Amino acid sequence: MRHLLSAIVVAVLCALPAAACTGVVIAGEEAVLVGGNEDWNRSDSFVWSTEATDDAYGVLYFGYEIRGEWGQQPDFWYEFHGINDHGLYFDSFGAPCVMPTTTLANPWRGEHLMVEAMETCATVAEAVAFFESSNLAVILCQQFLFVDKHGNAAVVEGDETVWMEGNTFALTNFYLSDPSLGGWPCWRYSRATGMLGTDATPTADRVARILDVTSQPITRYSLVCDLVAGKVRVYYAHDFDRYAVIDVTDAVAEALPRTPLDSLEMGTN
Repeated sequence: MRHLLSAIVVAVLCALPAAACTGVVIAGEEAVLVGGNEDWNRSDSFVWSTEATDDAYGVLYFGYEIRGEWGQQPDFWYEFHGINDHGLYFDSFGAPCVMPTTTLANPWRGEHLMVEAMETCATVAEAVAFFESSNLAVILCQQFLFVDKHGNAAVVEGDETVWMEGNTFALTNFYLSDPSLGGWPCWRYSRATGMLGTDATPTADRVARILDVTSQPITRYSLVCDLVAGKVRVYYAHDFDRYAVIDVTDAVAEALPRTPLDSLEMGTN
């Protein structure tokens, strides 16, 4: 069993930007759709990419420059969402701060665990295996959703992994394996799963509708990704009437510099 950290540590570490985010997956026979709301009270957000090479998959990222929000450390860029050129997607979620019970002999020592996963993994199974071979104590207070173009999805919760059963999945900010640790009940999760139960048509419009209903005034951006087609819709500032479309293959053909999302050309829905 995992254990909650002390109140002092929780107060410091739980100041994560993904404090109220929502993720949705619908897997069909010919399309796999995944969407995510990034909720934070920051006024900025960015998109950038890393180029595909012989040694690494190309990845399209969305995120922020962290400027003191996570304690006293130098400013750094952090990836909150990513899609690689092999059809693997990730989303990060704030979650109750827990102390994993598993400690490995050879812990991972990098700074951005999901970056290495996205550059080297093509499927959810590969990403989960990569995380399970790492010391996941380094990602306290966070959990990661992985989805691939083959219709597989799983959330890595520190030393627990929960796999999608069936063709739909939803995630917010509590641990599906143990809701009693905090963050439950969650109205966004209940609304998303209710809508999935009513209509799980694997289309971008359906996923966007669920994100719209679960969005909040602090929803900075929303992504709807067709992993089979390699297309990403980008909605900005909970405006679901307009969006930009990014082709993942084109975006990773060469490195895209960090670009503010509010500068993207948005078309009407």
